[in-house]
Amino acid sequence: MLLSGWVVLTAVERWAEQAPWPGAVRGGLLWACVVAGVWWFAEWTQSPLRTAREAAEDREADASPGPQDGAPYEGEGGSDGEPAEGRRGTSTASRR
Repeated sequence: MLLSGWVVLTAVERWAEQAPWPGAVRGGLLWACVVAGVWWFAEWTQSPLRTAREAAEDREADASPGPQDGAPYEGEGGSDGEPAEGRRGTSTASRR
């Protein structure tokens, strides 16, 4: 990354900025170090988070597959807080 950035940015300094070769080489190296440093920092800070997030999602998916048809889990109440046993579709005998 650093070497290819140095070559490209030296060329940019030389032809686009009309800098003399010694100045273009120094300027290209400076900007290549900045670009490589930002690239390295972004990779270094994001990789562990991405890996940890994916591992946590995999553990969560393995631990609880979730409802298949959108129905609440057994024992969960309705949206208004009523218990699952008191929801629609249960017989009146179970409410007594």
